[in-house]
Amino acid sequence: MADAAPATTWSLGPHLRVDRRLLWLLIALALISRVVWVLWVHPPGDYVFSDMRKYVERARELAEHGYEPVGREWAWQAWGTHTLLALPMRLFGSHDLAPAAIWWALMGAAAVPLGYLLAVRVAKHPKVPGIVGVVLLLWHPNLSNTGYFLSETPFLCFALASTLTLVIALQTGRMAPLAGLTSAVSFAVRPQSALFFVLVLVTWWLVRRRLPWVRARTLLWIATPLVAMLVFSAWRFHHHTGYWAGVAENANMNLTAGRCHNVVTQAFKTERDMKRSVDKDNTDDGRRVSLPNYRLAWKLPRWHPLKLRPALGDETVRFVGYVGDPEIHREIRRQCYAATGIVGQLRMSVINVALSWFVDRQWPEMEKGREKFLPILDAYSLLFQIVVWAPSMIGMFAAIAWTRRRPDLVLAAWQIVNSIVVAAIFFGTIRLRTPYDPYAFILAAEGVLLLGPALARLRARWRARGAAAPQTEPAAPAAAADDPPG
Repeated sequence: MADAAPATTWSLGPHLRVDRRLLWLLIALALISRVVWVLWVHPPGDYVFSDMRKYVERARELAEHGYEPVGREWAWQAWGTHTLLALPMRLFGSHDLAPAAIWWALMGAAAVPLGYLLAVRVAKHPKVPGIVGVVLLLWHPNLSNTGYFLSETPFLCFALASTLTLVIALQTGRMAPLAGLTSAVSFAVRPQSALFFVLVLVTWWLVRRRLPWVRARTLLWIATPLVAMLVFSAWRFHHHTGYWAGVAENANMNLTAGRCHNVVTQAFKTERDMKRSVDKDNTDDGRRVSLPNYRLAWKLPRWHPLKLRPALGDETVRFVGYVGDPEIHREIRRQCYAATGIVGQLRMSVINVALSWFVDRQWPEMEKGREKFLPILDAYSLLFQIVVWAPSMIGMFAAIAWTRRRPDLVLAAWQIVNSIVVAAIFFGTIRLRTPYDPYAFILAAEGVLLLGPALARLRARWRARGAAAPQTEPAAPAAAADDPPG
């Protein structure tokens, strides 16, 4: 049974309680399905390439040698994912990836009951939590992510745990220490989640008079781990790069791609290497980073509203220097701003966000030779577009409008807002969006519940209008002529 909430709590009514049998069934099925997936169907150790290879390499170094603050490459990605991956490697050995796969499966499985419990806390209709739990259990995009050593699975787990415990802290004043710890881990895995925590603080400020149980001590328990994680991440970044300006250098490249719409970034050691690449029109050499979602948008017909139009006219950006160098990227972006203007930049932001929902296909399955499960993921993508997307947007805006009435629900909305803002500034992909899907399901249910009565009222008005319309008598037939012609 859910924790008893104060009588003045706005969201957790007597009709909304945890269904223990359903909860245990979700836990069991989630564990079985995720463990089967990572051990027999799609072992992540068999798919160690690209981003996954970097995470595994750094996790092995960390597990075998401990933390050594040297080497700029260590600041390329946020450090939370490879640190979590290093935990089973440290305990069971760094070359047997089966324990790490099980660890990923446990985090992926935990997301199912966490999403159900979050829905119990914030939903009004008694059927919504069960529906959300079952959808999460069957949601193949997140199941698929557990088969890769990527950040999506740990972020899905810890972001849901963070949101749930923050909601409980708002509703009851409890679980603040756990909310702080899970939030800190969520930030370490994906630092762009920082906006969400700022919005949570704003929400508390707006409704603080209605939350006497949320005391200064509660806020301190939540904020201390988050601030400590931010300070450590900034210190670590400085030790690897020599400058203070972030927590991961891939943000420099990602921001350039988002503001210039180049598909490929290529960095070279010498001018000669870069000239050779230009002469041969080779987009595969140098230190290369490619964005597959932009490749799809690049191939769209010219009339398509989401057609990619690179600011500098070419699909690739080439330069001499380190791939994440902030000064080089700052200069490239300056050229892109000058070439596009404000209107062009706004169009780029709209495309970036739209790619989170449309056109894009889920990576890494869209890689050549790895399309085995891509048709299933394409079907789920279409399902999201048709069934979930529009109601979730309605639910999101409604939740924001109801901030003072339902501040617990608005936390789910802030997660979606966070994903939209980050996508608009950098870029959006289905893979990066999928950890936010649980909040979209909850908000979609709210959108449907909001739309249903409105549509019913509209239908009733049309019927009433039709019934009230005056009935005209049929015209009498014309009298027959006495002497018909001919």
